Amino acid sequence: MARNPHPELTQERIIKAANELFKRQGYDKTSMQDIINATGGLSKGAVYHHYQSKEDLFDAVANRLMNTVSETTSKVHARSKQGTALRQLQSLFSPERARKRLEAADLMFREFNPKANPKMIGMEFTALVDERDDFVDLIKQGNQDGSMHVDHVEQTAEIFRLLANMWLLPFFRRGTQAELRTRVACFFSILQGLGIPLEDQGFSDLLSSFGTDAKGGGKEKTEGEWSI
Repeated sequence: MARNPHPELTQERIIKAANELFKRQGYDKTSMQDIINATGGLSKGAVYHHYQSKEDLFDAVANRLMNTVSETTSKVHARSKQGTALRQLQSLFSPERARKRLEAADLMFREFNPKANPKMIGMEFTALVDERDDFVDLIKQGNQDGSMHVDHVEQTAEIFRLLANMWLLPFFRRGTQAELRTRVACFFSILQGLGIPLEDQGFSDLLSSFGTDAKGGGKEKTEGEWSI
């Protein structure tokens, strides 16, 4: 058998097929044979050579999805060090920096149904809580430079990551433009109450453009229409 000179391309092909199936019909309703059929010509042996089980393939897909959503807040220390800790955090919510991330996430999660993917939601929850250290350090820095006044640093870091990556964004739970604006207002109010005085400097305008009733977004769907 000839050796595959580009195994990464084969893996990408498999992950792409699995990603579309998991989003559309859910993990439990997708079989390995479904994925093999969706690769457009790869043999069963070729798929199993790279991924021994559906669970292994799911982990690869889930990691990619989580990286897309979490990159907004996962590596604070790799970003700009200018200004106070609050200013560094505020920059993450500037429309200029957030737009491309939101557009990429919207493209990937457009057909995502959270009720059909509870395992993926659980993995995202666990990863966000486990990877809180960057924000723990940033909040401590904010307490030291006086830009933040947080009493419970570790818990606040967890709350921030969970709200910012799962609740605030309209991909796990859709909403109208008005609902997304209200969600942003609540998010900033919660953080201010915890001692992080972030301000809405145009982020609500950006997020509302992803609302279900936004221009070009099609007919607004009810909660029942989004569920399986």
